[in-house]
Amino acid sequence: MKDWTFESRIEGFFECPDLFKLPVDGSNGEERWVLYAADGEYVLGDFDGKAFKPSSDKQKLWYGNFYAAQTYDNAPDGRRVQIGWGRGIEFPGMPFNQQMVVPVELTLRSTDAGPRMFARPVRELDILGDKIRSQNGFEVTGVYPLLDRANRPQGGDLVDAVCHLNVGNAKTVGLTVHGAPLTYDVATQELSIHGVKAPLPISNGVLHLRVLVDRGSIEVFANEGAVAISVPFVAAQNDRPLAITATGGTAKVQILSLSTLKSAWNN
Repeated sequence: MKDWTFESRIEGFFECPDLFKLPVDGSNGEERWVLYAADGEYVLGDFDGKAFKPSSDKQKLWYGNFYAAQTYDNAPDGRRVQIGWGRGIEFPGMPFNQQMVVPVELTLRSTDAGPRMFARPVRELDILGDKIRSQNGFEVTGVYPLLDRANRPQGGDLVDAVCHLNVGNAKTVGLTVHGAPLTYDVATQELSIHGVKAPLPISNGVLHLRVLVDRGSIEVFANEGAVAISVPFVAAQNDRPLAITATGGTAKVQILSLSTLKSAWNN
């Protein structure tokens, strides 16, 4: 641009900005503008076409190796779909590295702290899943195996797992995914995997998890997408167990759904 007029500036953001409007709780009335940055942090506010006026402090939705995300504008169905860069992901022995993460739909929902952004995998992913296990209402103390080398189906290294856990009197609960512990610490209210930690308060003692496992990454969506984590992880070919864990007490699995995923590409 050779000729331009300075209108406004927002401090504290540096690259890959995204600015879009979302309804709160899906309503047609209340809306907020979202100013989103490369590091996964965002603020809510008002925008008049020239100046953005924040109405919230910085919030964080994504954690881990997730960067420089952008969203589709004016989608035919009105959804706000976001795709980010899963940086730092390497594929040993391959002539390439890095990948894009799973596309998600962004929404604004009311919380006790005010409107907050949520991310959920787009519904189109459902057509890739072949359900192999569904089990509800059972208790877990220690390690409860779900998949191992003995019972893993063809293509079982690509997984879509949904698990709703009542933490009970356990000190930690979670999943072991391809040998990587996904752990929720009840006392600190922190969710962690592969060196990445995210704060996650839960209500009524129930933790909702959805975990998507690709060949180079693990992506976690907790409490309906209130927190999202993406980490690079390439499991050893012979070390891909999947299990539910509870330490220091007993937890109850309210819902368990386990699917393997087909490729998104036509062979």
